[in-house]
Amino acid sequence: MALLALLAPVAALAAIQYRSLSELESKTRLAGQEQLRQTLQSVTQRTRERLEALAAATLGSIELAELETEDLALLEARLLKIRQARPEIDTVFVVSHCSCRKSKFALYATPAGLRRVEHEEFKKHIETETAIELYSDAGLLQMTADMKRRDIVFEQSCGVFQGEEGDHAQLFVFSELHSADHRQNYGFAGMTLRTDFVKQHLLPQVVSEVLPEAGYVTPVVSVLDQNEREIFASRAGQKRHEIKQSFAPVFRRWKLGISFADTTVAALARKQFRQNLLFTGLALLLLGGGLFLMLRATAREVKLAETKSAFVSNVSHELKTPLTLIGLLAETGELGRIKNTEKAQEYFRLINHESRRLSHLINNILDFSRIEAGRRAYQLAPADAGEVVGEVLQSYAYALNEAGFVVQRECESDLPLALLDRDAIEQAVLNLLNNAVKYSAGEKRIAVRVAAREGHIAIEVADHGIGIPRDEQEKIFEQFYRVNTGLVHDTKGSGLGLAIVKHIVEAHGGRITVESEPGKGSRFIILLPVSQSQTAPSVGGFNIAAEDSGR
Repeated sequence: MALLALLAPVAALAAIQYRSLSELESKTRLAGQEQLRQTLQSVTQRTRERLEALAAATLGSIELAELETEDLALLEARLLKIRQARPEIDTVFVVSHCSCRKSKFALYATPAGLRRVEHEEFKKHIETETAIELYSDAGLLQMTADMKRRDIVFEQSCGVFQGEEGDHAQLFVFSELHSADHRQNYGFAGMTLRTDFVKQHLLPQVVSEVLPEAGYVTPVVSVLDQNEREIFASRAGQKRHEIKQSFAPVFRRWKLGISFADTTVAALARKQFRQNLLFTGLALLLLGGGLFLMLRATAREVKLAETKSAFVSNVSHELKTPLTLIGLLAETGELGRIKNTEKAQEYFRLINHESRRLSHLINNILDFSRIEAGRRAYQLAPADAGEVVGEVLQSYAYALNEAGFVVQRECESDLPLALLDRDAIEQAVLNLLNNAVKYSAGEKRIAVRVAAREGHIAIEVADHGIGIPRDEQEKIFEQFYRVNTGLVHDTKGSGLGLAIVKHIVEAHGGRITVESEPGKGSRFIILLPVSQSQTAPSVGGFNIAAEDSGR
């Protein structure tokens, strides 16, 4: 239930995040397209500014005094000088056609030379009529686009002025000519630009300035004429255009196209969506992992709390049993109900046995407390492991005899000494013997063997009890862990014995293993490293094989 309670918000969050990322993908696609449109508008604006600057530098140099005095010779020299100084210009001209002027004229500096057209020749001179018509049309278009008339207007149209390369001029730039107080209009000045200048210089320069500002993925900008033929492209071979729009008012018949070289806005948006989805998935995975670990830790804490509760219950039972028996025997003796010496000796043996049992249990609990606190210290010294095990069997003989167990004992002679803490090893062996007694229901036989094995001293304790399932054999060395089935579960215990054994053995630099099958008994093997090459004497241990009742 806790897992579902945590996963439900995570699932809801994942669904909301997915929906948000989908909306973000759509907005990213629209934003990308809008960015491309802004790039094309920047190209248009920059081109317009360049042509305005060119017109100001050329047509702006015409002196008002020359117009007011109508000194045509000076005006012709001025136009010729402008054309010679500006190779990008095909034709530069001045047309004075305002009705407020007494005289009307048109002056041209063309590739073929200077030409002057008087007023009475206007209708016969098609270039002049075309220039006046284009100027008027350009002014109307300019006012429609900008809501006001500017001094400089642009218009792309088929022209009649023959260029140096033989083609007709395509771009006209006009500048209105008036007096300084704007009260008197003199007419207009104009020029036509060379097509190769527009294609090879103007457009590449403008586009190269705009594209670095377009974003981290550089798009491709193309210019198309009125027949959809490519005039210019920032990268060759680009056939597809994601966005198209008019190049007006600079080139009103031309179009600008833009797209990415190897991808599309939709593909970029989709890629970003997938990246965001991946990062979101990783974040949710980490969140889910954190929740899982938290729940696992919580479950372990709950299990540990339950185990500790069971431990307290079991320990209380184990403490209560010997204490009750000791109290009962003591009360019997105190009331004088023991009639003979033999009976008294039996009661004393029982009291001694239960007190030892109680002492063993208390020692286990105290050792576990020291181990948990990191204060359990061991005094290691070279010792005879066979002798230590023999002392344990001797002290535990009465309990084994009373329980009806037969112990088969074997210890090799001339064993090397081992570095060990005698009390700790005695406690470890005693814990193994205690478990063998507890979990042997039918056949009450225990085998204890001490032998040398590949640089170690092996202490084996084998029983013919209920055995341990294979999947439980690693867990039985954990603190408080007890098998939950069969006799193991029914027998009271603290769940600390094997955990303490493992800690003691590992503190000696050794290891403990178990071999067991359910119904066939268990064999616990303690392996302790030897102390260099010293060997134990043949006395003091139990160096002969024997089978007895435990005495």
